[in-house]
Amino acid sequence: MNKKTYDRGFTIKRATEQIYKREDNTYNKKTIEKVLKMYAEECMEALINGGKISIKGVGTIRPTIIHSVHCGLPVMKSREESGEDSSYTVARLNICTSDILKEQLKERLSENLERGIDGLKGEEE
Repeated sequence: MNKKTYDRGFTIKRATEQIYKREDNTYNKKTIEKVLKMYAEECMEALINGGKISIKGVGTIRPTIIHSVHCGLPVMKSREESGEDSSYTVARLNICTSDILKEQLKERLSENLERGIDGLKGEEE
């Protein structure tokens, strides 16, 4: 039986492989992976502390806290009767892409649509 594999996106492992294969790379895989893991940890810490992350040419990720009173779902017993607080807190990440990335995505999408490919993904390798 074939085991189904999932695309996990641009992971540290995938980034390590791509950086290692670059012609201008002078580092070994272990060093690259350690640096990327440290960068990911620092990004996570910054977001948890309410900071924003800006990646040159990609965009900005900014956390926001949203207070909401009701999610719109019916409840069997009102929260006031049960003594529970009716509000809850939601954290949201706002992602603003850079103009350079937007233009490159639009260009790729247009080329793919002309070639009959629906979406940004290129031809299968």
